[in-house]
Amino acid sequence: MDSDHFVPIWTIANIEGIKQLTTNLQLILEVLRSSPMVQVDEKGERARPNHKRCIIILREIPEATPLEDVQGLFHSETCPPVISCEFAHNNSWYITFQSDSDAQQ
Repeated sequence: MDSDHFVPIWTIANIEGIKQLTTNLQLILEVLRSSPMVQVDEKGERARPNHKRCIIILREIPEATPLEDVQGLFHSETCPPVISCEFAHNNSWYITFQSDSDAQQ
């Protein structure tokens, strides 16, 4: 995987489970292009996941921190509504928003 999260198509074609289905590189490329879960580059040489993230991760916030304090970080007129807020592990909290754009805002 490169820094833009792309993987060469030939790498995908060499996965054992894929090779059992087909070795036709053109067919693999067509399937990848047709999937809404995958983005293929313009040259048809690389692919990457096409997912949106609606969760942000807060790190180094102790588990003992009250839920209300963590939620309070996102209470403002300019912040989209939080869908859920939960402690994960290793002093990390997962904050879920409705959409990728909400999470980025």
